[in-house]
Formats: sequence, C-alpha cells, structure tokens
Amino acid sequence: MKSGFVTILGRPNSGKSTLINTLMDQKIVIVSDKPQTTWHRINCIYTDTNSQIVFTDTPGIHKVINNVNRYMMKAVGEALEGMDLILWLVDVTKGLSKGEDYVYEKIRDINKPKLILLNKIDVLEADKVQHYSTLLQKKYQPEGITTICAKDFQQRNVILGKIKDFLHEGRPYYPPEMMTDRSNKFIVSEIIREKIFRITYDEIPYSCAVFVEHFSDKSNGTLEIRAEIWVDRKTQKGMIIGKEAKIIKQIRLKAKKDIQYLFDRPIDLELYVRVKKDWRQKDYLLIDDLYFS
Repeated sequence: MKSGFVTILGRPNSGKSTLINTLMDQKIVIVSDKPQTTWHRINCIYTDTNSQIVFTDTPGIHKVINNVNRYMMKAVGEALEGMDLILWLVDVTKGLSKGEDYVYEKIRDINKPKLILLNKIDVLEADKVQHYSTLLQKKYQPEGITTICAKDFQQRNVILGKIKDFLHEGRPYYPPEMMTDRSNKFIVSEIIREKIFRITYDEIPYSCAVFVEHFSDKSNGTLEIRAEIWVDRKTQKGMIIGKEAKIIKQIRLKAKKDIQYLFDRPIDLELYVRVKKDWRQKDYLLIDDLYFS
C-alpha cells in the first residue's frame, strides 16, 4: 500500500479547493469564485484499495495585511511541515507573474518533490499552455508538470495516478471511512461561510466569521444547529440580514440544503448575526482549535 501527505498550494483562486473536491469525489471544502475563500488548513483523506492520500488544502499564498492574512499564511506554513509531495496549482488563464515567484519562495528550500498542475487548460489555447509549461520547467525545475481541469471528474484517476507515482509504500494514517480530520462543527461553519461568500458582495464575506455554538441531536432524529455570524460593524450586520431578512434567509436555506445532504437527515438550522468589532485584528478569535473545532 502507498500512503503519504500531499500539500496543495498556489495563488488565491487557482482551483485548489475545486481539485480536492474532485479528487475526493465529494464536496469536503468550500468553493467560491472570490479569492481567499479558504482560511484554514484542512486535511482531506482519500483511501482506496491500495493507497491512502492525505490532501491538505491551504489558503492561497498572498501578502499579509491583517491578522486574518497572517493566520492564513501560518496555516500554509504548517501544511508544508512533514509532507511527501507538493502540488502547486497554477491558473494558466491568469498568465505568469511575480505571484509565482512569491509561491516558489515558500517552497524552494523544501527537499520534497514538487508537481506543478497547470489548471483551467480548457479555456486556453494549447500553444499557450505549452509555452507556460516550458517556462515553468526551466525557471523552477519541478519534478513534474501536468495539465488539468480541476473540475473535470474524468481526469480524476489520471491525477491520482500521477500523485501515487511520487508516494512510497507505507501504512494508512487514518481509518478508511474517515474523510477529514476536522469536526462536524467545523465543516458546518465552513458551509455557512461558503454561502456568505456566494450570496454577499464586496468586502462583506471577508468581514464575516462563523461560530457554531450548538450542535446536537433531537429526539426525533433531527440535527439541531445554531450558529453565529460575526461581523466587524453594525452596518455589515444590516447587510448580512438584508431587507425583511431576505439575505440571512437565503444564506440559511442554501446552507441547510448542503448540511442536510452531508448528514443525510433533517436539519434545524438557526443563524444569528453578532457584531464583534475588529475581530480580524484580535488573535484570540482566530484560534481554530477553540472556535472552529
């Protein structure tokens, strides 16, 4: 059996979370068309008859401007400890820039194989894709470069096969039925946060955190969940709730649908919006073991 830890990284919105969900054949991590949706390091555990691969999804690598960004980059650093393979996603539709140099600085001195995945090749001419592949190979000298479309399920087995080529024989690290090392409360908080990213706009989703403060079974088999959405300012609270509470209702209904699908049971979901002024600047509110575990 082959096993190992694989860290997926890249610039913001390069398709890391989409790739993990495709490889896992199930939605485990949240996805949005907005950059910097992923805030936390999340281990997703893929197991088949001859391998176990622990994928670590990471926030997009970017410059630090506040404590949330600092927390995100800390998560990237932790994900690069003890891995067996680095998957570096490059969105070819954005071309190549100094952003790739910034990513490379994070991994240059790590003595582990690096596999570059050129993503979103379905929307770019083949000659440009080949041009980028040649430039990346010459400049960064990875152990491999391959082209993918992260959302294309048909490429799943090909990508998994290439990853397995870099892994060594070893024991599984987790039980075969386990798909993530995060708690149910954390997964629920991420689903709710995803809906905020999808439904709201501008800076609102980046000003919100979700804290699941109640998670329990009712006697009739319903899963009862209460969660708080934290915002920086009172004006943001009004924007999250919306006129006649239309926005918060939309967030609740879409989140409830996904949570119900995940747990395959009736869900009673309540959402509240709470102002926690400048929460993004307070380190103690960013400790996920306390607030998101």
